[in-house]
Amino acid sequence: MGMSSLKLLKYVLFFFNLLFWFFILLLIILLAEVILAILLFVYEQKLNEYVAKGLTDSIHRYHSDNSTKAAWDSIQSFLQCCGINGTSDWTSGPPASCPSDPNVEGCYAKARLWFHSNFLYIGIITICVCVIEVLGMSFALTLNCQIDKTSQSIGL
Repeated sequence: MGMSSLKLLKYVLFFFNLLFWFFILLLIILLAEVILAILLFVYEQKLNEYVAKGLTDSIHRYHSDNSTKAAWDSIQSFLQCCGINGTSDWTSGPPASCPSDPNVEGCYAKARLWFHSNFLYIGIITICVCVIEVLGMSFALTLNCQIDKTSQSIGL
């Protein structure tokens, strides 16, 4: 009777095994990252259209939404750009965060250029995160198997 209750406890603890669930969670995150990367490459053109539409919508909310205003101000200050395609995107005149140069470039082109120029660094960081996830998964699985092996050797 005592040994069967220990086996029942073992199966209950397996269900609540945090190492197992940690492994599953990291696996789901890794698969989501891989699927997202594939979708970004396949639908790059459609993504560009969605980004342009989203930027246009956010320009219309500039004066009514403080978070949108702060985002546009920080982007325009960081990239030294104005609007999506230039100062003509602002119907009520460009905000103070726009550079004073009338021939200033739009933020969409500048942001694309920034991403393309930093693509190598973004890729390296992404690969490092994936490697850390795979290492975490392998350590969790190894430790889980070692715990299971130890519990079998003592007869649980």
